[in-house]
Amino acid sequence: MLSLQTLFFSFNYMSDNIITVNNNCWIIAHEEYKNEIDSQWFNDKYWLNQGRLLGASSGRGSAWMIKFANIKMMLRHYYRGGLPARFNKDKYLWTGLNKTRSFCEYRLLVKMYSLNLPVPEPVAAQVCKIGLFYQANILIKYINHQSTFAGLLNINSSAESWQQVGKVIADFHNHGVYHADLNANNILIDDKRVYLIDFDHSKQCPPRKMWQNANMRRLKRSIDKLTNNDYIGTNEEKWQLLLQSYQKIIKR
Repeated sequence: MLSLQTLFFSFNYMSDNIITVNNNCWIIAHEEYKNEIDSQWFNDKYWLNQGRLLGASSGRGSAWMIKFANIKMMLRHYYRGGLPARFNKDKYLWTGLNKTRSFCEYRLLVKMYSLNLPVPEPVAAQVCKIGLFYQANILIKYINHQSTFAGLLNINSSAESWQQVGKVIADFHNHGVYHADLNANNILIDDKRVYLIDFDHSKQCPPRKMWQNANMRRLKRSIDKLTNNDYIGTNEEKWQLLLQSYQKIIKR
């Protein structure tokens, strides 16, 4: 049985490196960068003008890859999804700084990284209040990887890779981490490790079979949606291997 200390890693907001840029903008930053970071870091044009913008990945919005010193970072702006995005693409109702999406995701990443869970290392997050609403950005270190899990669904992928995915998800669930958007595109694969990314709207909570099973069903729907007809049977067999690996690790 995991200890309460492990399940609910204590985190004191007073230890955050919060920088007040002005009366309406705030940045929370890693200790290593707190003295040099400013609001320009969250502007893709700033990096483009310096020749440090390496590219972009598409999704709901965009994430920009940036070269800074000897590291690569991903800059992501928070965009709304679904029907609300037609009327309001990137503004969220302000209910307090500590409830903003970028600050919540940054702090969750700090917790998970401290627990040695395979997640991106957080660099900084920004919030800017605009009347009753706010906009948000986050900076994380880039994870070198060979493929997403989605990229393995329509090739002759190894059973071992599916089994490793099951083990990693069980490890997150054992630590009470609920991933709000657990899908095949948010799982990165390389030779040595499987990583989970994009923890917007995710949280740490007491492990419960109900939400853990719902998380796994969400992943299965993603796999089914992305699988071509030629691989439906094969992937169903590999899904069972993934579940078996998950069940061996999960603590209930």
